Amino acid sequence: MLELIDGGLESLLRDTVPLSSLDVDVSFEAPDREWSARLSRPTVNCFLWDLRRSTERSKSGVQTMIRDGVRVHQPAYPVIELRFVITAWTSDHGDERSLLSGLLRALLAETVIPYAHLDSSLHHLDEPSIDLARAGEDHMDVFKALDGKVKPGLNVVVSTEFDVGVFVPAGPPVESFVTSVSRIGDADASATRRRRVAGEVLDADSRGLVGSVVRTPLGASRVGPTGRFLVPARTGDEVVIDAEPVLTAVVEDVGGVRFE
Repeated sequence: MLELIDGGLESLLRDTVPLSSLDVDVSFEAPDREWSARLSRPTVNCFLWDLRRSTERSKSGVQTMIRDGVRVHQPAYPVIELRFVITAWTSDHGDERSLLSGLLRALLAETVIPYAHLDSSLHHLDEPSIDLARAGEDHMDVFKALDGKVKPGLNVVVSTEFDVGVFVPAGPPVESFVTSVSRIGDADASATRRRRVAGEVLDADSRGLVGSVVRTPLGASRVGPTGRFLVPARTGDEVVIDAEPVLTAVVEDVGGVRFE
């Protein structure tokens, strides 16, 4: 996944600075003396020097989603902070300053790496955020560590969700609730079965059915903003939606009702 984030960051910089692929290279290698000696044209170096789990943007809990067409439960994606030092390398001091200014302007203007710059395999995750590190935050003297020449650099933090692939298949959604009522002390009495039946109206908003009354012989409800409702009913009862024309459905032994 890290190489996909690298690709997204490069695509963003090439588009927003901009950086022509005919004139400027983008490298993710360690910018040591051996690397810099091989340069033959202007280059932007994005050196990843640290990875850590985010404390500010961490999430908890379990979410339900669809993976490969299967409904699953999975823990919230952990958020990882990727810390880059971004530097400009040219043979001319003025060109270096100009390139570094373009990088700074682009990174200050952007808050995320948009999906348009990311591989499609990352589109189920939130767009990675992108921030310049602030004064007082952790940074690395990358050139001292790599025994390289001293250069100004931009400390950039990319925060991204990380799909660890941990999940369990989920059961079918709840479509009805069943309760039984009997008199205390009367073990032989037949329990009365009562249900609250879930229903759904497809395209309720565009059809003007949000808020419509839903009736059964046992009670009434209204169609919610998402087109769903919950009403008391028994097997064989008729569910009626007050609309033009009137919509009806019959409650089956199991499951809910759907109006298409």
